[in-house]
Amino acid sequence: MGMERTPQRHLGVRRSSARSARFATALVVAVIATTILISPSIAAAEGSLNFGVVVNGQSAITSSDARPAQLYPTRPAELRITVTNMQSSTLRIASVRFEGEVLNMPLFSYDSIVDLVVPSASSRSLTFPVSMNGVGSQATGLIIATVTLLGPSGAAVASQSLVTNVHGSLKSLYGLFGLAVLVLTVSSLSLALLAMARHRLPQNRWLRGVRFLIPGFGVGLVLTFTLSAFGIFAPGPGHWLSLMIVTSAAGLALGYLTPAPNEEEFDDYDDDVLLAQILVVDDDPLEADDQSRSTTDFETPTVAASGVSDSRATAAP
Repeated sequence: MGMERTPQRHLGVRRSSARSARFATALVVAVIATTILISPSIAAAEGSLNFGVVVNGQSAITSSDARPAQLYPTRPAELRITVTNMQSSTLRIASVRFEGEVLNMPLFSYDSIVDLVVPSASSRSLTFPVSMNGVGSQATGLIIATVTLLGPSGAAVASQSLVTNVHGSLKSLYGLFGLAVLVLTVSSLSLALLAMARHRLPQNRWLRGVRFLIPGFGVGLVLTFTLSAFGIFAPGPGHWLSLMIVTSAAGLALGYLTPAPNEEEFDDYDDDVLLAQILVVDDDPLEADDQSRSTTDFETPTVAASGVSDSRATAAP
């Protein structure tokens, strides 16, 4: 009976692999779609407000990978904001939030109370320090930061993005997260290569492609974190998105073009299972027992009628 369930278990494993592949593909697509659709900044209403920011002497408009605003954990950052109110009513800014994030994941955030009042059709500027205590243990390298103006109710009024260079440690939360992604990527790629060496990859080309697409996506993340931490480029959508699309597509193509497992092994396996099923059906122990009993019952009178004398002693009459 155990042999008869083997094909069902084998089919169940294939179906489970297919479901896992579809889930992994949906997860990768969802991550990319979420990071594309969610904007990291909130733009001011067009024609109603002009907002400019300078961080440690570097303007947000002219900041870039080559010209980032320098942030140090041991000294406060000097922020200068300029707000031009073109609305018909007075604008009040209760606080300013200075935060940095990567792939829509927040790394650091600092709020400063300013209580800035900007009358209608006028402009106001304000310079204030922001304590950067703890930033070195949270981030390192080139980071996209955002300066957001918050109203009295806590709602965002306007925001401006800029490239910053955080002089932190590789042991920071950002560095450790990148290391964890590296370990997971190496493990996933090693398992895929081991399965290919043992001819255990799925027969379907697309399933093999998904098996390598996940490590490719991980390679894109690792490159994004590594290049950002070493000051090569800031992980903005223009960089990390194209990088992860290329590495994911390369992983998908690699898995799609890998040779299929040896089909003869699967054919031999199916033949063996079929042979086992035939043997189980033919060699039914109950039928064999019935046949042995029938043969014994049939041979007993034959021995008695054969005329062979019985050598056992008999009682005298």
